[in-house]
Amino acid sequence: MNKKVLGVIFMVMAAFGLAVAVFLIKVIQLFTNISPQHIAIWRFIIAAPALWIIYFLKEQPKSLDLKHSWWFSVMGVVLSISSFSAVFALQRLSSSIYIIVCFIYPSLVVLYSFFSGSAVPRLFWLGMPLTLFGLLLTTFEFGSVFAIDPIGLLITIVNASALAAYMILSGKVFKTVQNKLPGTTIAMSAAMLVGIILIPFLGIEIPNTLEGWVMLVLLSTIGTVMPFFAMNYGLSLLTTARGSIIITIQPVLTVLLGMIFLNETLTLQQWIGGGLVILAIILLERSPDRALTRAVKSES
Repeated sequence: MNKKVLGVIFMVMAAFGLAVAVFLIKVIQLFTNISPQHIAIWRFIIAAPALWIIYFLKEQPKSLDLKHSWWFSVMGVVLSISSFSAVFALQRLSSSIYIIVCFIYPSLVVLYSFFSGSAVPRLFWLGMPLTLFGLLLTTFEFGSVFAIDPIGLLITIVNASALAAYMILSGKVFKTVQNKLPGTTIAMSAAMLVGIILIPFLGIEIPNTLEGWVMLVLLSTIGTVMPFFAMNYGLSLLTTARGSIIITIQPVLTVLLGMIFLNETLTLQQWIGGGLVILAIILLERSPDRALTRAVKSES
């Protein structure tokens, strides 16, 4: 299997895992007394030790990559900023408005790649607007009241910027690292540390049901460990721009999970929107990269 196909598979896995995370965060609040910010804290408190267990079972302790540990730690802090800003944004915005605004982050990654002279698909100027329009159809109900809380909007922009920064850093750092597990473990541990530091300010709540604990474990493993490990691996095999494009399928997968497990119904508008997102991803993935700038060529 060639690197590009493998990279696409890993990025689809990442998108699916992140969709599962959004779905579980919604469901956990139905089955437990935990507020969203405490779910975000537990997410990393469980995820980081789980990764350390996997690391010590699979790796030799000397394989820990201390050379890039600083960058991995920075990525963990950025990841925690993304997670907590999403929680606070959703307390002020509807989920549909949040998704529409937050999912500018793949476009931010593509624009960064374009202006930095990195490879981007030639048809990005067509595919990215098509993706955003598809997301609008998938998530927003036309005719509903369109009210935006300015603070919620600002927090969502911070969320989108953090997600874009994580993908850009992941694409740069993990490309130079053969074994992705140690770096992902350090990043997740840094995110956990940020959550622990916030406990005196936000407090901590414990699930009051067995179902709540089970769903927290699923959120931390399938919705956190799996997607971010897959993302780190996928971005090392693809250009950052192409990897970010595939991630835009996440909201479509989230809507489908709601339809399957929560008996939510999809309107014709949502089916069309989801189809446009998938069409745009296929269009962009099949589009060849534009010619790189001289500066980039000279470095390669």
